[in-house]
Amino acid sequence: MRARKFLKRAAVVVAAVVLTPLLLFTAGVLWPERELAPIRTETPVAIVGVSIIDPSEAIKAPPPAGRTNQTVLITGGRIAAAGGDGTIALPPGTAIVDGQGRYLLPALWDMHTHIYSVSPLLDLPLYIAYGVTNVRDMQGCPQPNDPFIACAEDKRRWSGEAVAGTLVAPRVVHSTSFMANGPGIRKRLKNVPEFFETATPDQARAFVRHFAGRVEAIKVYDRLPREAYLALVDEARRLGLEVVGHRPYAVSAIEAAQHQKSIEHARFLLQESFPGSAALREVAGTPQWREDRRRILDEHDPAMAEAIFAAMKANGTWYVPTHLTRWVDAYADDARVREDPLLRYLHPLMHWQWLEDVDATVKQDPSPAGREAYREFYRKGLELTGAAHRAGVKILVGTDYIVAGIDVHRELEQLVLAGLTPADALFAATVAPAEYFGLSEQYGSVAPGKTADLVLLDGNPLEDIRNTQRIHAVIFNGNLYDRAKLDGIATHAQGRARSWSVACKILWRFIKNPVAY
Repeated sequence: MRARKFLKRAAVVVAAVVLTPLLLFTAGVLWPERELAPIRTETPVAIVGVSIIDPSEAIKAPPPAGRTNQTVLITGGRIAAAGGDGTIALPPGTAIVDGQGRYLLPALWDMHTHIYSVSPLLDLPLYIAYGVTNVRDMQGCPQPNDPFIACAEDKRRWSGEAVAGTLVAPRVVHSTSFMANGPGIRKRLKNVPEFFETATPDQARAFVRHFAGRVEAIKVYDRLPREAYLALVDEARRLGLEVVGHRPYAVSAIEAAQHQKSIEHARFLLQESFPGSAALREVAGTPQWREDRRRILDEHDPAMAEAIFAAMKANGTWYVPTHLTRWVDAYADDARVREDPLLRYLHPLMHWQWLEDVDATVKQDPSPAGREAYREFYRKGLELTGAAHRAGVKILVGTDYIVAGIDVHRELEQLVLAGLTPADALFAATVAPAEYFGLSEQYGSVAPGKTADLVLLDGNPLEDIRNTQRIHAVIFNGNLYDRAKLDGIATHAQGRARSWSVACKILWRFIKNPVAY
């Protein structure tokens, strides 16, 4: 009798130990998160006494270029008027923002982001908090209802909600396909069609047709074979789709410049401007391919780099350096990367996954000589970006990094380190993205008729690019986010990054899709 009672109690204890975490996990997955309330400014807004910075004008004049003592009137989500103080009649009930000693510029863009299904819960609001109102997303979902990567329809819906004032988020302007990366993808992804391998021209064409009508661009990646690449770009051109992304290892940079609207990441310039580049292309997709950073640096040929710049300029190919990605490679073993205070915005699960990538970079070659080669590689990339700019290559600000919004400001600093002026860097984050999308009539300057996406700063960024981080207010689609509201967004994001229920939601997505894309 006693034994039976003991076993019964033991069974209850075991059941409680097993079921309680499961119930808590289920509750976390289903637990509704408190929504961050967007600002909806119903009255006209006037910024008075401000200095206006239009990057198109600033690149033609030395600092402190800008129109001073200006009034900017915003109504109905657009800039209604801009002119000298006292020259603009303000409607009754206009909310006045003091612009004295402050600087107004078009809001920023991030032209290389990755948006996930959990992004509205975690980091989309951070873009607004840091004055980034438009982004280009560079990773589409492999199939509908993917549990981790957001699909194009998700991003369009979130953009619509942001504009409608029901979600704190930037607009997602254009989305790409899932990456065309050559043989091997079906070993990691379940239930995708065979043509996702993009190993042959026929598969590459089928891949493009699969995404036609769903996305605006096809993304190409490192391991796409050359013949498949050529078929892909031909099919994309036939169907009116852009081709963007990496320079595939089997394709020369000059050839890629002839076919892609944009090429991402500074490393392709180094890989393609030393005497061994042709031989390296020949072994693409095999175990023999290896990025020998020391040799690439020691044998760099400036004439080869200039030929790439000339091809990009002639074909109007845009360049997105993403120097922050090389910075983290270079200093992956340094506290500046590993203890970056901005990592407070990452959920511990996302931080852990990111840190795995950082550790893997160090493990590739942890020797002092290997780490120094990484640092020189990063610095040489900066140097080549400066040379590309001087050669007339069109540059865009994109981060491909880890913390939403603020990393745009840090990439601006990288461009200035590369030799661009602050005005040039601002141009790459404001005017150039609008030109890229053919949206110059809507964005890129502080002028009547333009969409009211603006950033009000407490310091002149033309004198010090770090002043873009001294944000006094952000205006998104005519809605005014003052400093207190921006701080509230940042606090909310930090809270979400420590939320147990968000952790459960992320884990559930990993469980449903445990593969590495």
